[in-house]
Amino acid sequence: MKKWLSILFASVLVLALFAGCSKSEETASGSMNKDNNKVEGKLTIWTFFGQVEDMAKEFEKKYPDADVEVKIFPGDQYQTKLLNVLQSGRDVPDIFDLERGYIDKFINSKFAVNLSDMGAEDLVKDYVPYVQALGRDSKGDVKAISDHSSPGAFWYIKENAKKYLGTDDPEKISQMVDSYDKIIELGKKVNQDSNGKVHLISHFGDIYNIEAYNTKPWVKDGKLTIDSAWKKNYELQKEIFNNDVDAKLEFFSAGWGNAINDGSVVLTAMPAWASFMVDNKNDKAVNKYGVARTPKGFYMGGTYRSIYEKSPNKELAYKFIEFIASKEWQQHNLEVTGNMPGLLSVYEDNLDTYKSPMFGDQNVLKPYYDTVKDIPDYKSDKYGEEVLSKWRKVAGQGIKNNEKIDSVIKKFKKEVKNTFPELKVD
Repeated sequence: MKKWLSILFASVLVLALFAGCSKSEETASGSMNKDNNKVEGKLTIWTFFGQVEDMAKEFEKKYPDADVEVKIFPGDQYQTKLLNVLQSGRDVPDIFDLERGYIDKFINSKFAVNLSDMGAEDLVKDYVPYVQALGRDSKGDVKAISDHSSPGAFWYIKENAKKYLGTDDPEKISQMVDSYDKIIELGKKVNQDSNGKVHLISHFGDIYNIEAYNTKPWVKDGKLTIDSAWKKNYELQKEIFNNDVDAKLEFFSAGWGNAINDGSVVLTAMPAWASFMVDNKNDKAVNKYGVARTPKGFYMGGTYRSIYEKSPNKELAYKFIEFIASKEWQQHNLEVTGNMPGLLSVYEDNLDTYKSPMFGDQNVLKPYYDTVKDIPDYKSDKYGEEVLSKWRKVAGQGIKNNEKIDSVIKKFKKEVKNTFPELKVD
């Protein structure tokens, strides 16, 4: 009997010890009061994206006992500032935003929490494939989550399309430009019909944007690989350039922005989030535009959120991640900003009902939904964005100089080798 009493007493002590640890951990996290399921505490978020303030406001509406401080930094300074505080370990935010172009270096570091361990696989199981893939590290774990998909399409002024394409119907236009060969032939006709004053597309660089994430990754097993599609696309781009199919207006240049509004370009390859480029003063853009599919689906950019590994507020931070991955937030975001969702179910819920004043009666989610499902779900990597930018530079100059593809590839390989000497380059 004494022996059993001793065991019982020891067990009670152990249970009391665990209970004390558990209570201590809950207090430290400052997030969930398990007695009444309250979500409470304070979060700090760093971002370069002003809209996060609306996220914080909506989160606080849902959880009135939570307080979210948002610190916004200029985009050109943000990455450096974030890296500095993460490395120093001082004044680090609980949640930090990451852009598509440099997400890899952060999610494959010791600084980002493994969200899969916190239940994030359930959050992204209904996501657009490429959106959830980009938030995964090299091991396949979710380390960052986005609330949008940033797809692109051809935007057009309806009146302009009727004049030069004979229709403003988005489905008919989508079929007219569902291959690059069709784009070239149609572009020649538009150029001829307008006496060289109007062009079908803005720039041969639209092909880079469309192909960027539809081709195989640039590096495999430490070796540079060039997808054969890039060679074919180079010849197509030369044809576009030499036949004035494009207006020679580079993406986001001043002239490019003007062309969206003045009609000197019929079809502008636009990411869904770029409506701020349209002049809507006094509602002049209402019912003015349409959206058509590009030959392949494409996306541009993307903002992701990670939790700092040493944050004392991980549970509360995860509630915020859970919130932005929810239908509730993404529906709100779609209605307020027109940003396309990350969840396929939000697309599906709105396919036949969502309207945007700029696009009149068109169900504008449909052309995006038709294409986002087919974009390959590649993970980000440390080389992809920079190698792509080198191809743009070398190939772009080659197109203007009418160079042979072999010469362009030789110059490209030299640039890659100089920048990444560790890569194998044939």
